[in-house]
Amino acid sequence: MKKILSLILSFAMVLSMTGCMITIDGEENLGQTSAAASGTIGLSVSTQNNPFFVTLVEGAQAQADKLGVELSVADAGDDVTKQTSDIEDLVAKGISVLIVNPVDSDAVTGAVEAAMAKGVKVISVDRAVNGVEIACQIASDNVLGAELATQYIVDTLGEGAKVAELEGIPGASAAIDRSAGFHNVADAKLDVVAKQTANFDRTEGMSVMENILQASGDVQAVFAANDEMALGAVEAISGAGKDIMVVGFDATDDAIEAIKAGKMAGTIAQQPALIGSTAVDNAVKLIAGETIPASIPVEVTLVNKDNADSFGAPAKVEIVGNGSIGLAVSTQNNPFFVTLVEGAQAAADKLGVSLTVADAGDDVTKQVSNVEDLVATGISVLIINPVDSDAVTGVVEAAMAKGVHVISVDRAVNGVDIACQIASDNVLGAELATQYIVDTLGEGAKVAELEGIPGASAAIERSAGFHNVADTKLDVVAKQTANFDRTQGMSVMENMLQANGDIQAVFAANDEMALGAVEAISGAGKQIMVMGFDATDDAIEAIKAGKMAGTIAQQPALIGSTAVENAVTLIGGTAIAKSIPVEVTLITAANAK
Repeated sequence: MKKILSLILSFAMVLSMTGCMITIDGEENLGQTSAAASGTIGLSVSTQNNPFFVTLVEGAQAQADKLGVELSVADAGDDVTKQTSDIEDLVAKGISVLIVNPVDSDAVTGAVEAAMAKGVKVISVDRAVNGVEIACQIASDNVLGAELATQYIVDTLGEGAKVAELEGIPGASAAIDRSAGFHNVADAKLDVVAKQTANFDRTEGMSVMENILQASGDVQAVFAANDEMALGAVEAISGAGKDIMVVGFDATDDAIEAIKAGKMAGTIAQQPALIGSTAVDNAVKLIAGETIPASIPVEVTLVNKDNADSFGAPAKVEIVGNGSIGLAVSTQNNPFFVTLVEGAQAAADKLGVSLTVADAGDDVTKQVSNVEDLVATGISVLIINPVDSDAVTGVVEAAMAKGVHVISVDRAVNGVDIACQIASDNVLGAELATQYIVDTLGEGAKVAELEGIPGASAAIERSAGFHNVADTKLDVVAKQTANFDRTQGMSVMENMLQANGDIQAVFAANDEMALGAVEAISGAGKQIMVMGFDATDDAIEAIKAGKMAGTIAQQPALIGSTAVENAVTLIGGTAIAKSIPVEVTLITAANAK
């Protein structure tokens, strides 16, 4: 138990941050590549004298621990020469993948090329490596972030306001990109009266700002290319007794607290832990022989007094129970939920936590009983995939009243404020599927809808997405529930064909109903376009065979594993994101392979 708790606490911070914006880029296996040497990973970081990079390293280390891979970290202390030496030392140890956060994007090129010449794969994080084609760059959109920050100055003070810029380390791609984003807006809308580097350092930020104030006493705002410089500027401004708007970049805990206290106006939130963990995830893929995307963007957000409470150090939560997790699934008579459970179990096995699964067999009464039984065993977290989003509300409230934290997967729990919902964007997915019908058959085509289980949030959302497009672009001649079931899908489709022989297309809210519809259509000797949802193996094979036109790919295993990972975060005493979206994709004959 001590080992489990230690593991849980080690993962708590990084998992809560990875949960916030699970934006899943480049999950496809695009080919094979070679990975050198020992299967270990080296991380050369520019400095750990900056909270942003401390968090990035923590995210990388936690993910390495989770995946059971060795990670060697070398801190360059913002010294280009030391970073070159660090990389040489890491390569000499026989690493397979180098993750590098350059001090200077140009100066590190030679060391990176030398590493690659020895078969080491290279991933850059936060800052680029110039002049060489590495495996992948993982970074925030620094240009966009700086534009958001600068536009906020314009929106607050008006055009023509006098502004100073504190630049980052010369040659660092983040410094270059953030300065470019600043000038994209400022050169046209503000009066830039001063700009000077402070090398991403708080002490230098204070010193430089003191000099700027002496030379330009009428400065109204400051854009600093990171929060450390911004916080230094705040100290200088406070010391001078002035009131000047300061906007930074990184959303460090100190910056968030300064915004809450009214000392800073804003900052740009990145996700350093997610950058670090994503780098390790993709390093492991390279070691396994997979090809990864050349670029993986991580989202940025403007933080100001209006939303600062949502950022900063994650809140702590009270934990009850025995540290185990219960999963109440609607049914395992559906390949999608079988895969979801498999993903959850694999994550639980990897993290060393106990997961108890209860299958409701699409019976609401049984699911209520299942949840009661799980709570009675002393679980700490309940993961629930409701049969009916309304019908489970009471038993979920009862579980929460006993201190159990609740995460819903795929379908929501209505009427209660649970810890987190993890689901695909069902509305968007259905819109994609329906628009494909429009694009293929043209507007006005006659279409039927096979709806899912009444009351299930996935059924409600997918129907809403279908009608968002169909009600204005198609002729909906029939709609009826088939309860997410293949046999019912066939029966309902047979009835629809008897009543509406001129149906040209069908949108089914899951693949099981779609496949049932395909059987009915085949039996009737008709040729009708069928779109499903879930991208089950059977559906993909039907698309390849020309029996179905398309489906919407979710990632059920990822939904399940993400739920367990965030449950572990809760058990570790850390709050998690309220909503975690998982990407959906349209699958047709063009990409079904």
